[in-house]
Amino acid sequence: MTDPSLRLAGLPPGLDLAVPPDFDGQWRLAAGPLPPDPLAGTAHAAREVALPSLSLQLWPRARLTLLRDAAGAPVGALIGTVVDPDAGRVLGEVETLPEPWAPETSPDDFAERTVLGRLSGTYLLILDGGEDGGKREGGPGRRRLYLDACGSRSAVFDAAAGLAAATAPALLGPQAAARFDAPLHAALNIEGEGWFPAGLTAHRGVTRVLTNHALDLDAWTQTRIWPRDAIPTTDDPEAACRVILADARATARALIDDRPCAMSLTAGNETRFLLAACRDFAKDIDFVTAEGPNADLDLHRAKELAARFGLRRRTLPRARADEARAAEWHARAGQAIGGGNRVEHPATDPLRDAGKTLIAGFGGEIGRAFFWRPGDGPELEVDADQIVPRFGMPANAAVRAAVEAWLPSIAHIRDPFLRLDLAYLELRMGCWAFAQAYVAPGLPEVSPMISRRCFQAMLSLPPDWRRGNRMILDSVRLAWPELLELPINRYGDWRDPMRLVRRAARNPGLILKRLRKRFG
Repeated sequence: MTDPSLRLAGLPPGLDLAVPPDFDGQWRLAAGPLPPDPLAGTAHAAREVALPSLSLQLWPRARLTLLRDAAGAPVGALIGTVVDPDAGRVLGEVETLPEPWAPETSPDDFAERTVLGRLSGTYLLILDGGEDGGKREGGPGRRRLYLDACGSRSAVFDAAAGLAAATAPALLGPQAAARFDAPLHAALNIEGEGWFPAGLTAHRGVTRVLTNHALDLDAWTQTRIWPRDAIPTTDDPEAACRVILADARATARALIDDRPCAMSLTAGNETRFLLAACRDFAKDIDFVTAEGPNADLDLHRAKELAARFGLRRRTLPRARADEARAAEWHARAGQAIGGGNRVEHPATDPLRDAGKTLIAGFGGEIGRAFFWRPGDGPELEVDADQIVPRFGMPANAAVRAAVEAWLPSIAHIRDPFLRLDLAYLELRMGCWAFAQAYVAPGLPEVSPMISRRCFQAMLSLPPDWRRGNRMILDSVRLAWPELLELPINRYGDWRDPMRLVRRAARNPGLILKRLRKRFG
């Protein structure tokens, strides 16, 4: 239940928002002193972490890995569940990176080589080169914050205050009410199915860090770090699929070896891919499928898969949050997203209570043309007029301005398909899926398809492969072809058109939203 003493004050009539009773799983970071912990003196108080020069607070259940370079110097930290797929293990409390951080080496290059380009999991990286940054004359500072390849451990910041945090309520504390942007929250229908794209948040002056960008913790600006150039199309798509399979398999195996896990199993693309990737140890995995308002097909197909291939699977019964718990979920997400998870999330309580990690299937959309339309071709001009309607929300001036501000970061990329994929990854996926990164602090969630290595391989696939969903289909065919005997995302009979009719009748607005995304 939400603590009434922490309830936000001064909100518009009819809008009842609350801060959560704790910030478990969250963090706060500054180049100078941090504000007082609003939970100091309670069981949920934050602890201070000694970094070379930055001030870091971690609230309970936030997983920390302190980093040293190969010369033994402390260089920062990782927050989250981090996997070294090459070594087949989850990182521990202190780790040594594979090279020294020389003064002439930029933080972005060092981060890419030692962490971002080789590790998977759900994490953010803090590099701390000291208060003066050890920076070269006229060069960039060496105190930076980076997200993983999909921004799955998200971050927000207030440039004027010189402060970053997991969510806006953790960042702003008592000032959250005064900074809440009620008109924009309403315009984007956050109380319904809405979300904040393109780095926008529900609080004025608070910006979400974008995937593939670094936040300079001295200048408090973010700049693109990847991709710096066009990504060449591979002439061996099957080899690219094998890279993705191997990375996902190694990540899943390491997670299962680290602590008890459950893996999602549905009728969809990504869970079929993960099942194929984990073929060698699939019978050791606890698979779960959640009941829900549109889960009939998922439950039907998951049951068939489990029976045919001898999988250990159970159903998570549907459970709905009451008003107070739904408000708490909304607050843990920084009031930045609505949707069905706000009320359906208690279904995963049994996994949390059992101390499990949930292995999920986010990330595969990057390899299957998710943001493309049927008429898109090599001459497409990818600008705000093309991107904004694909979010599926009504036109909004703030959204358009945020997209316009992002466009210069891809000016060096002319391939319209890569531009669309980066728009999806950075402006939608990282902002939509992972605004929810901190809503369940007792239930870590990791998606093995998320890594720089996987995304590089996905984005190298030929356009016809991505349009035809061949990454999923051919990967499954390579790893476990019998899994394709059961259709993906459909029954394969008369029930498919009837299912669409029933969904349209239940939620006509959803059909309009999909048409807006697909055709503008």
